[in-house]
Amino acid sequence: MKTKKTAFVFFLSIILNLNLAFASLQDVPYKFDNEKVSASRDAFHFLRSFVDYYYSLIAANKTKLNISRAANFSGWCVGDAHAENFGVLIQRTLSPLFTMNDMDDAGPCPVAYDFLRFIVSSRLYLPNIDINAIYSAYEQGLLGRNIPMPMRIQDMLKQAASKGIAIEQKKLDGVKLKRKDLMMEVSRDERSLISDELESLFRNENLKVLDMVMTSKIGGGSGGLLRYEILCVTGNQLIQLELKELVAPAIAVIATSAIPEQAERMKTALEINQGHMYSQYYNVLKMGGRSLLLRPKFSGNLGVDLSQSSPEENIQVILYEAFVLGRIHAETVQAGTYLSTLTGVTAKELEEDIVAFTTLFNKQYDLQKNNLE
Repeated sequence: MKTKKTAFVFFLSIILNLNLAFASLQDVPYKFDNEKVSASRDAFHFLRSFVDYYYSLIAANKTKLNISRAANFSGWCVGDAHAENFGVLIQRTLSPLFTMNDMDDAGPCPVAYDFLRFIVSSRLYLPNIDINAIYSAYEQGLLGRNIPMPMRIQDMLKQAASKGIAIEQKKLDGVKLKRKDLMMEVSRDERSLISDELESLFRNENLKVLDMVMTSKIGGGSGGLLRYEILCVTGNQLIQLELKELVAPAIAVIATSAIPEQAERMKTALEINQGHMYSQYYNVLKMGGRSLLLRPKFSGNLGVDLSQSSPEENIQVILYEAFVLGRIHAETVQAGTYLSTLTGVTAKELEEDIVAFTTLFNKQYDLQKNNLE
């Protein structure tokens, strides 16, 4: 009987601590998009879908967060740092590179909040993951050291090199893109405008546009934004390009300097994330008052999908991602002084911040899901 009572008291204390952590964060007014909520399979994917909500919470709770003691170190944030926003990208040299693969929310902000988002996402996906191990891997990246590359990522690099830049055959219907749900035909005038722009931009490569469709993604941080999927031929190679609408980055509410205009912002993100050998098919086009990111959709561009691996493999992948994030942050902050301040936030204090966010996101996810019923 005593053992059962002790276990009950322990369990009750955990619940109370979680509730206190949830209460310690001031929530913010926010309208959750029902389609994005519906597409979210769990709290991890819910966090992915509402990037601006996370940063609005940061803005409202700066003084309550322990990690804010390191927030005076501004650098280039990847913005939407989470465990499935890394992957392999084919470079101009046709070599594969493992890095952060989505730049939509990148910009100048306190890098500690970028790091916190990554840890929170990892904890939401793997509740038992060792935060100290994530911190250690991140530190190695900041200091320019190396850690072993997991076999899962080595396999992704080999697969990417094998696939190369050609479009996946399953996406084709002859020399047209295979039509799917959510795809819409592009008007003749719009198609002509986009084709002329791309063929002029890549005249030296003799690029020709063969087909295009307009589409929209539901889930994720960029869900609902306008996209064009474009089939092109260059030489005798069929490739797929994408135009993706750009809006203000989610980090804007905590930005530490003026947000660069979209073309400059994307160029900075590309150079920091990939170096100077990123694919020539990246660009920013302006259409009808909108800025659209042009990016390649090569077969060899592979994103991390945690559902395809075991928890043990995913832990190793996440640690390596933390290492890569550290390397990215080291491009724009003084790693030594930043680390000395960050290490002043104890493991217990960091855990308090993480529990506060994971608890809130779990509760908010359940609440919004229930609202749909």
